[in-house]
Amino acid sequence: MKFLFSIYISLLILIPTIIVGQNSVPELENTKISILTCRSGDELYSTFGHTAIRIVNSEDNFDIVYNYGIFSFNTPNFYPKFMRGKLPYYLGVTKTSNFLNEYTYDKRSVFEQELNLNKEQKRSIIQFLIENAKPENRAYKYDFFYDNCATRVVDVFSSVGEVTYSYAIDQKTFRELLKENLRNLVWSDFGIDLVIGARADRYANRRGQMFLPEYVKVNLESATLDNAVPLAKPVYLVLDFEALDAKRKKSGTNWPLICTSLFLILTLMVNLANLKIARIYNKTILVVSSIVGLLLLFMWFGTEHGATKDNWNILWMNPLILIYLFVKEKFKKGMIYIISAGLAIAGLNCIFNFLPQFFNLAFLPIILTLAVIFYKEYQRTNKSEVIALT
Repeated sequence: MKFLFSIYISLLILIPTIIVGQNSVPELENTKISILTCRSGDELYSTFGHTAIRIVNSEDNFDIVYNYGIFSFNTPNFYPKFMRGKLPYYLGVTKTSNFLNEYTYDKRSVFEQELNLNKEQKRSIIQFLIENAKPENRAYKYDFFYDNCATRVVDVFSSVGEVTYSYAIDQKTFRELLKENLRNLVWSDFGIDLVIGARADRYANRRGQMFLPEYVKVNLESATLDNAVPLAKPVYLVLDFEALDAKRKKSGTNWPLICTSLFLILTLMVNLANLKIARIYNKTILVVSSIVGLLLLFMWFGTEHGATKDNWNILWMNPLILIYLFVKEKFKKGMIYIISAGLAIAGLNCIFNFLPQFFNLAFLPIILTLAVIFYKEYQRTNKSEVIALT
């Protein structure tokens, strides 16, 4: 159940943080505009942090946050739209006090970086946000890597001039960037590696890396506007839970690898001992794996989630297994070779990386488990045919 639950919960990576609240925002003089960066939380939906825009005028007791991370459960056909990547996401507005209360409750640090903007640049951003928050404009098509709460904020402050960054970036893939926030969520890491495809293994340029709020914050620290003044003032810590932040970054025990290895050992014991439950056990595993394969196939071809395209895990978590289980005996023989070939390719890729996709090491015991089951079932099929002929 933990294995299947990790697959389901990993899909929540595609849902941004939910913050409720909407207000209209008047254009104000003497306002301050800043970027809020919220650190990771304990749950998967919050583990990649959050970015928002704060507008404050203390003289008028005006303090609000613009947040691109809202969706509505009241959307017609919510679940089908979510699964297919067609669910609209919104720009919403809330009081800063309400926004910070959530992060206080979750014990997540929040950093603030006030932007160095002149009067006209502030007016431009405020007018843009007011217009963008109107009901007819506030919806957008969310994409986890390319169009989310962080990238939208980058686009807002980049619209007032040419932003130059001096922060030296490291060459990292989108998957490697994700894993920086998943060290302690080992089952989530396992599920995400299963669900997302080869597109996550492309290298992210500077703009690409800023799909993560932490990289927006780091890049802002060294950014200049129109090659003149620093874009942001020094970072200010609004909520301090850095001790917990550090704890969340620690690496956890690789339970997926341990559990899948034990699963392989159990499969070997059941089949080598020729236990009576072996047939039921094997067919149950094959049915479950084929259902997962169908899910991967659907996420690749049946949805608009870019992160789940080109997923070569389908070579070993193969939906064709269902055909193998239910077709006539002669056809089974042909299918076993096709499926075995897919398993072999995927197994080799785990070791030598022939395909352009990272494979989690915990997948290898599962591949070997399926190989054992296929071999034993093929043996039983041949024996049954020999007995029938004699």
